[in-house]
Amino acid sequence: MGNPQGLEGTFSQGIVSSIREVGADKLLQITAPISPGSSGGPLLNGKGEVIGVSVATFRGGQNLNFAIPSRYLIALLAKVGSATPIAAAKPSGAERSILAKLGGRTPEAVIGSHFAWNDNKFMGYYTFSIRNNLREAVRDVVCLVIFYAHDGLPLETELVTVPGPIGGNLACRSPRSGRLGADEVRNLTGKTEIRVLDFRLTQ
Repeated sequence: MGNPQGLEGTFSQGIVSSIREVGADKLLQITAPISPGSSGGPLLNGKGEVIGVSVATFRGGQNLNFAIPSRYLIALLAKVGSATPIAAAKPSGAERSILAKLGGRTPEAVIGSHFAWNDNKFMGYYTFSIRNNLREAVRDVVCLVIFYAHDGLPLETELVTVPGPIGGNLACRSPRSGRLGADEVRNLTGKTEIRVLDFRLTQ
């Protein structure tokens, strides 16, 4: 069960196809589909008991997905104490949104888009837009900008923090400061991707 691509409460079926050893630890290899947003979701057996936590997939593979066995989760919960039920996180009259307690970090919450190089490549900067789809303004938006070469492989990355606040759309300008010059990156880049890694609600 998980929220693949932001589709909350999605159930998919599969089997435990193998138990893999990774050093001194173990992973469950499963055929139940996993997509971005599924990670952290419970893996259930036929009785509805949690036997693992979805964690990873092999891109380009077929039904090669992995979960952490629940025994690791039991050991972790023993250290952090009891978990707060989601039902207890309903907003009170003084709060504007449940997002502050549940995170609100769905793929559609805050999005980076409209990447463009400046006209003068020797100035060494690019621009992109951040769109906030939440009712609350956000700040400290952490973006990972990935430059891909024409063969589809990552060429270079850059971590950008936008202080905000951002209530709707905001155009951002970021300098190039990586291992390659701006003109090199621009000429070698086939496409770019902007991933929003984190943000804070202003309230």
